[in-house]
Amino acid sequence: MTSDKDIRDQRDRFLGFAFAGADLMLEVDSDGTIVFAAGAARGLTGATDGKLTGKNVSEIFAPRDRGLIGSLRASAKPGLRFGPVLVNLNEEQTNLRKAMLSGVAMPDKPGTVYLTIAKGALSQVSDAKSERATSESALLDKETFAEAAMEMMAASDTLGQKLAMTFVDLPDTKNFKGKIGSERWASFKDNISTMLRTYAADGRTAAALDDGRFGLVHGENITPDAIQKNIEAMSRDIDPEKKGVTATAKAVDLSDDTLSERELARAVMYTINQFEKQGSAFNILNLEGGFENFLAQNAQKISDFKQIINQSRFDLKFQPIINMKDGSVAYYEALVRFADGKSPYDAIVFCEDVGLSPELDLAICGKVINYLVFNAPNKQVKISVNLSGVSVQNERFVEKLRNKLEPHLKSDIPKRMIFEITESSQINDLDKVNSFVRALQDDGFKVSLDDFGAGSASFQYLHKIHVDSVKIDGQYIMNILTSQRDQAMISNLVRMCSDLKVGVVAERVETKEHVDLLKKMGVEMGQGYYFAKPLDAPTYQAKAI
Repeated sequence: MTSDKDIRDQRDRFLGFAFAGADLMLEVDSDGTIVFAAGAARGLTGATDGKLTGKNVSEIFAPRDRGLIGSLRASAKPGLRFGPVLVNLNEEQTNLRKAMLSGVAMPDKPGTVYLTIAKGALSQVSDAKSERATSESALLDKETFAEAAMEMMAASDTLGQKLAMTFVDLPDTKNFKGKIGSERWASFKDNISTMLRTYAADGRTAAALDDGRFGLVHGENITPDAIQKNIEAMSRDIDPEKKGVTATAKAVDLSDDTLSERELARAVMYTINQFEKQGSAFNILNLEGGFENFLAQNAQKISDFKQIINQSRFDLKFQPIINMKDGSVAYYEALVRFADGKSPYDAIVFCEDVGLSPELDLAICGKVINYLVFNAPNKQVKISVNLSGVSVQNERFVEKLRNKLEPHLKSDIPKRMIFEITESSQINDLDKVNSFVRALQDDGFKVSLDDFGAGSASFQYLHKIHVDSVKIDGQYIMNILTSQRDQAMISNLVRMCSDLKVGVVAERVETKEHVDLLKKMGVEMGQGYYFAKPLDAPTYQAKAI
């Protein structure tokens, strides 16, 4: 006969297992000993359910994460779920390196925690990010935190969690560090790092933004007040005088319904960077006033710009690229212009900073395709479109671009549409970009590399990315009449491109003298005000060169 205790035990285990839809559930007592295990134990830990029972739970995790596991268990509140947290498993026991850990403490079993382990989708999202924090106390830097925060916020729907972002500041860092000494300070920082990773929604998305300043993305059950009090308590413990240091912590309002959580995370980091550029040193007190106002403005700017992109509320101008042998038009470059007079350069930089470049690039591509199909003055018109280096490394962008191009691959569009990859300094994966370029070329499109310069990186790009042409950065063209160095660089570049059968375009061609010298150097095509400013339509009238 089943006792009331057995029924309660079964109920508790069922609840602990069911709340996360996990692959493995563990019941862990106050000493950290596994007293019950059920599920895919062998696949996740290398041991059967029976062999897990009696082990210390920390043994199934990688050594660098054992402190984190202990902190999560110790901080578990009865009846409140924590996680999912991305954790590293013990590689000596299983081939599976990463998994998602969640937990809950039951009110009627003090010290007992139910842990669930699952092979969740977030492990794929967070893989690269987790590699950046290789010790149990390591925190991300500001740049990596921006990326990681966006990934976490974007994944929040999958997690079924409402996430928040909190910033922490220790205003008296310098004096406190001097007071307790470097050894105690290092220990204090490690304690803060472990605690912040414990509170972070995935166990990783916490950062050291500056000396004594931190940020983290966490679940809504974690409050800034709790973070602040814990840090202050740790500071008193490490301080020989037991006085400690005052901390401040404040959550950023991420309640804007017009933006995705990923975009809001980007808006926060963009605002921090802009706030500092304007000479306003970012600290927690800023969050009470100017910073939050600035954040609201930037969130609104992102929302407004998304509408501009989604509704294609921009125009195209067309600047001709001229064959300098005979003065004929080789093709036109499509340049975006915004109806409200917004600077194209500032708008494009803003898009890059807030992660909207892929959306803008897709919208421009769509507009150019429609123009070529329905509005071009004749079937001989060819138009180039700029693609950001960020966009061409984005798999979703590549897929969406492919979907836009697919219906036109059997038409003359591949012969009339050229792609220019801009912002090549943003390219990190040359092989991925080359695969993208090759796929376009296989479909009949020509691809050019824009802003080509004298640096070694440019030559590495040319070696690894098999483009049809390069466009020499205008800063070199502007100086060729007076700079022997720039003349020599361009001459050598032209010879190399000729050997590789790669075309060369010179931009910012402003005078007849530029044209004559470039032709003598062997440059085939030119673009600039000497020929024409951007036109309302691709209707340039050829003239003698």
